[in-house]
Amino acid sequence: MSDYRHSPDLPWGYWMRTATSPGGGVTVIDEEGRSWLSIRSAFWSGRLRMCRGPGQVQDEQLELMLAMLASMHRGIVALPEQTYSIFDGDHLYARFWRYWMQAEGLVDNDFRNDPLIAKPSAEGIAVLRMLAATRPIELNAIPIGAAAVRFYRDPYMDDEYDRHLFEAKVDGALPYLFVREKIFGSESISLLTRNPRDAIPMARTIWHLPFPDAMLRDRAFRWMIDRSDRWTSWGELVTGRGPTALTQHFMTLVFAGHTERQSHEPPHHAGPLAISHDEAERP
Repeated sequence: MSDYRHSPDLPWGYWMRTATSPGGGVTVIDEEGRSWLSIRSAFWSGRLRMCRGPGQVQDEQLELMLAMLASMHRGIVALPEQTYSIFDGDHLYARFWRYWMQAEGLVDNDFRNDPLIAKPSAEGIAVLRMLAATRPIELNAIPIGAAAVRFYRDPYMDDEYDRHLFEAKVDGALPYLFVREKIFGSESISLLTRNPRDAIPMARTIWHLPFPDAMLRDRAFRWMIDRSDRWTSWGELVTGRGPTALTQHFMTLVFAGHTERQSHEPPHHAGPLAISHDEAERP
């Protein structure tokens, strides 16, 4: 459990201080006088009591925690879909993470709350802010939560979020971006990317999905905006396995988040609609 006495409106660790060692290195000093390489290390090894292993393991697991906290804080994505989106469908692993974060006090830990549906605690929100602010540069950080919605604009606005806006505002800051546009005569959603290392760094379309009308397109676009923290991994899925892999992944997420209506009635037989092969062959 956590006895968090600080403001959740500020990133976790704001009460610590930095100091320069005799060798010129900058370290973070916590309230107990312990020195850490960074605020993330202070959280990982100090707060969570994890061993100081390879930095890759630390960043990998903290990125997973950030994705979970962001998804739980928004409260939009249901646990089954979150499991497929973040944990590759491993339900046991996803449930363990939820319970572990509640035990650490990062999720509301009132005994009456189910960890599988509970929200982040005050400390969990502060940790979310810290992790979002200190993501490694190579991860090409994407604004999370409300900031992402403001950046990508309201999907119900009449004007399009098109390639021109992508060129004017993104300027290489985001590696992958979904846009609404009317292309090839259809209301569509496209996934764009741009490699600044290209000789001519033009925006490229790497995935495209047409819709029968703008209403359905905008509904799908809002679903994507609610999951904007996953856009980078979705883009990497396309570049690594092709556009069909992303379409299949979307189908998995949609059906994982679909709640099947339960019925206690026995299944009905097809009756006269069930035609045997013999009957079908009769003239």
